[in-house]
Amino acid sequence: MPEYVNRKFSRIWRFRLVAIVLGFLPLAFIEATLAVLELPKRPAAIDPYVDLHHLRPLFELDYDSDEFVIGRERMHLFRPATFSARKSEDTYRVFALGGSTTQGEPFSTETAFPKWLELNLQAQSPNTCFEVINCGGLSYASYRVLAILREVLNYDPDLIIVYTGHNEFLERRTYEHWMQISTRSSALAWLKRMRTVQMVRTLFNDAAERADAPSRTELAVEVDALLDYSGGLNEYRRDDPWREPVVEHFQWNVEQMIRECQQQRVPLVLVRPVSNLLDCPPIKFEINSKLSAEKQAEFARRWDDLRVQRDSTNISANDPNHNSKHNPISDPMAEVDALLTIDPAHAGALYLKGRMLADAKDWESAKRYLTAARDADVCPLRAVSPIADAVTELAAR
Repeated sequence: MPEYVNRKFSRIWRFRLVAIVLGFLPLAFIEATLAVLELPKRPAAIDPYVDLHHLRPLFELDYDSDEFVIGRERMHLFRPATFSARKSEDTYRVFALGGSTTQGEPFSTETAFPKWLELNLQAQSPNTCFEVINCGGLSYASYRVLAILREVLNYDPDLIIVYTGHNEFLERRTYEHWMQISTRSSALAWLKRMRTVQMVRTLFNDAAERADAPSRTELAVEVDALLDYSGGLNEYRRDDPWREPVVEHFQWNVEQMIRECQQQRVPLVLVRPVSNLLDCPPIKFEINSKLSAEKQAEFARRWDDLRVQRDSTNISANDPNHNSKHNPISDPMAEVDALLTIDPAHAGALYLKGRMLADAKDWESAKRYLTAARDADVCPLRAVSPIADAVTELAAR
């Protein structure tokens, strides 16, 4: 290519590049200005996944005592908690939010971690009055916890602690809008974090809510758990397509918690949810329905034989019963490996392999299989790895 053509070509592309940069400069200026002004000040977006307009405040003002109290109608899900409407200067007020783990179930708030925190803080600083208010609600998932966080931000908190993630699959949501247009795109997620986009959504908040309303699940006033109904366990099926949007909804909720605490300059502690992997078998497991009929029958027969021989593992028999002759198995580890070759994501087989490895004191391998068993649980009532990892990722970000 002649030299003058080369120079002309370079000038054209330099011009295009400068034009693109200049085109983005106004947007960069707006973003920088909003960042300096810390705008938008109020919550940028309504929940795009569920309709929460029925939710009521957790605390009520008792005019006789001049205290905020949890109403009597909430006592089936919460424990009594009170704090003064007039916070004294020597008071350090902490709100602990989450589900039953925060509340202290199956014991009580008197033995839950918020009480131990209060006692330890008081012992460290006797001249300060520490209030650690336990707002843990039975079966409360992150979207309901977010509503409480928004409420307690009005009560002059000095610190908020959030332990959530175990109850995300208790209430059925449809996520119809998510199924149509997945928001897992990293580019779209980045776009939604821009202050300019947040400001526009804030200005048109009511219009956005009306537009999204038909596609969002309208939640009941209080938790409506599937397992509270007869046959509720049957509603949980393996490879249910709602698992992925549940994780994304959880991440959205925690992002809002972080953003709103930052806006009001209230310190926030996020607790990564933990699970008892060794002593808690999967609640429900199913054979992969995509396997051939022959493979399913082979798996069922071999699993039934192995389960009977290994009944000391206390795995719940939540799979169909099979009438088969139970032959003695000389090498159970090889047999469970054969089962996992047929169905690598069978929660029961994964748990059994993990228990065998734990018995052999191979703790690292045992943890890997037991974690996989928890994550493959068809009825996940313990925070799965993507949810726990989201807490760590968002805190780091």
